[in-house]
Amino acid sequence: MRRVLVVQTAFLGDIVLTTPLLRELKRLEPECAVTVLTTPLGRAILSGHPCVDAIVTHDKKGADGGPTGVGRAILALRRGRFDAAIAAQRSSRTGLLVRGSGAPTRIGFASAAGGWAYTTRVPWDGARHAVHRYLALARPLGGDPEHADPRPSLSVSGAARVAVDAILLDAGIGATDPVLAVSPGSIWGTKRWTPEGLADVVREAPRLGVAPVLVGAPEEAGLCREIAARAGGGVPVLAGVTGVPELVAILARAKALVVGDSGPGHIASAVGTPVVAIFGPTVPAFGYTPYGSANRIVEHPDMPCRPCDRHGPKVCPLGHHRCMTEIPAGRVIEAVAGALRDADA
Repeated sequence: MRRVLVVQTAFLGDIVLTTPLLRELKRLEPECAVTVLTTPLGRAILSGHPCVDAIVTHDKKGADGGPTGVGRAILALRRGRFDAAIAAQRSSRTGLLVRGSGAPTRIGFASAAGGWAYTTRVPWDGARHAVHRYLALARPLGGDPEHADPRPSLSVSGAARVAVDAILLDAGIGATDPVLAVSPGSIWGTKRWTPEGLADVVREAPRLGVAPVLVGAPEEAGLCREIAARAGGGVPVLAGVTGVPELVAILARAKALVVGDSGPGHIASAVGTPVVAIFGPTVPAFGYTPYGSANRIVEHPDMPCRPCDRHGPKVCPLGHHRCMTEIPAGRVIEAVAGALRDADA
C-alpha cells in the first residue's frame, strides 16, 4: 500500500481546490493511504472527506509559526514513512516540509520557491484553473489529469446539518424554506463589495423567493450586522455563531451564495450550491473562480487598473476602489435571480 503525503497550507479556497487531486490519488490506488498536512482551518474543512485518511495540522500563523514548529511538523511527518510527498503550495516552507518528510519521491511545481526540495517538478500553467494545476501533480504518480474529475468536493456532517436547521428555525426560517447565503467578508479589504450593495441584495432576497442569511468568520460579524441594519434589520447574522462544519452545512442548504473572491465561494461550489462571485482587484483569469458552469461572475466591465494584485491588496493602490464601488446592485441581483432560476430548472 502506497503512502502519500499532500502538503497544502495555503488559503481556504486553495485547500478546497486541492480536493480533486486527493480524489485522483484515490482513483489511482483505492488502497492508497493519503495524509494531508494543512492548517487548523484546513483540518476543519477536510475532516470526514472520503479521500483523506489522516490529517497533520501545522498552524503556521500560530503555535507552529517559527522554526521549532516546522521541526515538530517534520518529526510528525517522518513517522508517516511516506512513499511520495506532493507539495500543493509553492512556498519555501512547503519545500522544507516535503524534504523533511523523508519521502523518496517529492513532487511540486517547477516555479515554486521550494522547488529545490523536489525530485520531480511539474510545470505551473498559469492559464488554467487552479483545479487543473493541482491535478497535474498526480501525473508523476500515474495520474491522468486531463480526464480526472475536476470538481471540488467536501463532506457535509450530519450533525452540522441538524445544528444548522435548528439555528435557522430559531431565526424564523423553516426546514424547507429556501435560503440565500451572503458572505461579505475577506481578509483582503479590497475584495469586499460595498455594504450598501450587499444590503440591497439582502433587501431584495424575499422578493426573489429566498430568505437571506449573512455568514462569515467571527471577525466579520460586525460587517454582517452593519449590512443587516442597512437592509432594515431582521436578517439572521450567523458570522461567529457557527463553526466550519456548520458553515459548510449552511452553504449546502442554500439555493445560492453571494460572495467576493474568497473561500466560501469554493466551499459552496464544492457542495453543489450556485455561486454569484463579485470580483474587483483580482480577475477570473488568475484561475481561482468557484469551479463549475452554474456559477456567475460579476465584475467591472472596464477598469484598466485591474488586476492590481494577485490576492487583492488591503487598500486600493489608487485610492478610489472603483472596481468594486462602481458595480451596481442591480447587476448582482440579476445574477442571483438567474442562479435561482437555474437551480429550479
